[in-house]
Amino acid sequence: LGKSPYLPSEWHDFIDQNIGTLLCATFVISAIVMEFLHLCRINIFKLTVLMGTFALAMAFAGNDMVNFIGVPLAGLSSYNDYMANANGAAPDSFMMTSLMESAKTTPAYLLAAGFVMIIAMATSKKAQNVIKTSVDLSRQDEGDEMFGSSSAARIIVRSCQSADSWLSRFLPKSLKLWINKRFDKNDVELEESAAFDVVRAAVNLVLASMLITIGTNLKLPLSTTYVTFMVAMGSSLADKAWSRESAVFRVTGVLSVIGGWFVTAGVAFIACAIVCLAMHFGGILVQTVFMALVIFMLIRSNIQYNKKAKEESKENTFQLMMRSSDPETVWGFLRYQVSHTQSFICRFALDEFNLIMDGLADENTRELRHANKELKKEQDMLKKFRRQEMLGLKRSPSEIAIERNTWFHLGANSNQQYIYTLRRMLDPIKEHVDNNFNPLPSEYIKEFMPIRQKINDLMKMCCEQIESSSYSNYREILTEADKCKDELSVLRKKHIDRMQKMKDNTLMQISLVYLNVLQESQEFLSVMRRQLRAAKKFMEN
Repeated sequence: LGKSPYLPSEWHDFIDQNIGTLLCATFVISAIVMEFLHLCRINIFKLTVLMGTFALAMAFAGNDMVNFIGVPLAGLSSYNDYMANANGAAPDSFMMTSLMESAKTTPAYLLAAGFVMIIAMATSKKAQNVIKTSVDLSRQDEGDEMFGSSSAARIIVRSCQSADSWLSRFLPKSLKLWINKRFDKNDVELEESAAFDVVRAAVNLVLASMLITIGTNLKLPLSTTYVTFMVAMGSSLADKAWSRESAVFRVTGVLSVIGGWFVTAGVAFIACAIVCLAMHFGGILVQTVFMALVIFMLIRSNIQYNKKAKEESKENTFQLMMRSSDPETVWGFLRYQVSHTQSFICRFALDEFNLIMDGLADENTRELRHANKELKKEQDMLKKFRRQEMLGLKRSPSEIAIERNTWFHLGANSNQQYIYTLRRMLDPIKEHVDNNFNPLPSEYIKEFMPIRQKINDLMKMCCEQIESSSYSNYREILTEADKCKDELSVLRKKHIDRMQKMKDNTLMQISLVYLNVLQESQEFLSVMRRQLRAAKKFMEN
């Protein structure tokens, strides 16, 4: 208020001269009001969180408003100054000394900018995703970890654990017991689906708003987003929200966010220099091109983000599962998610198998590279899904979790084995085709085609059984899979005999690749049998 241009000057003088008294009076009055509310059995933390939210919003507005409208308003002021005082001077020789003074912004611009910021933050999915990242990394309970594991995070966590083990040898037992009582999570009261309690929420909001306000008043360059983020990380670390099960993932997340901050700063610095030079020497043509490029990149970014958001919406089942406190409900969500994952992987594995076979037969490097990219992507996704499903299994009724534990892990391992089998099949094929070695002889293609068709038929039946959770033809599929494996064994023996009698060594390389296809196709069917069996045992009532 003391620096507000909309208050009379005598108010400014009064605030500046009595700042200490005003702060003490505010503290005393607030303490009395809070004590009165507490005696009336009103949860004062909820009020603190509400006021902290307003304080953080004001701190953001005071800092980010400059970032939002500072540059365009400075441009407008420069234009108005030039038009009023240039007197025919060239634009590149007119000095912008007027910008050395403090800016006096029209209230209409501030109100319009504030309105735009409110609408943008309320409707922007990207802004909400920034908050989601911070909340997920600082939440009290277990859940899906957004980030993976990095070597730097593993070193930090291991070093801290080693230091803790060393220090605990010298601390008295009574002191360690007292410290552990201060971190008793059993007393934590969390609202339904809340990431952490109102005490930590109050600390996060009030402390972040104080730091941002102090930094802004001292004219320090700071990022409001990252101040808020680091306050949340510090309070979660002090609240012992990071367990040994999640510490590596969360430290990786913090390092990624901080590293991204510095990388963004460096990239922005270099990109700004290049753009300014190009616009200076290129004139209106380059400026028009850059404007078109910005519009294109904004549209493209939104399209890609919406596509990513649709993919992430598939994880709604996991979010519902983690919000539920009823073990039976959690078990129902878990059954659905496990079935969905297994049926998806079954279809995905079949599609990639056919893509690899077509890429080998047609010598299509694009298809093989696409398959390689998709397999790597799906391998990472499977790790994420397995962590989610493990959390669901822990929250399910204990007797069911113990009984179905083996079949859950067998099914999850089968999902991974599909990827490993296809990668073992793909790697030699991709290397062979990339090097433009001899193509697969038509004799081999015709020979393998009936087996490939049987594998397709069996996989489709397997997928349908898992999707419908109806295993009426379960035994028939397993029997047919065994017969197909026997046919592959016969074909493999025939091919080995053919290779031993081969006189043309130019076909040796492709013959070895084809032999690998036969061997991995057998393993592919074995994985299918294990997945189908695990799915049936896990899903049966």
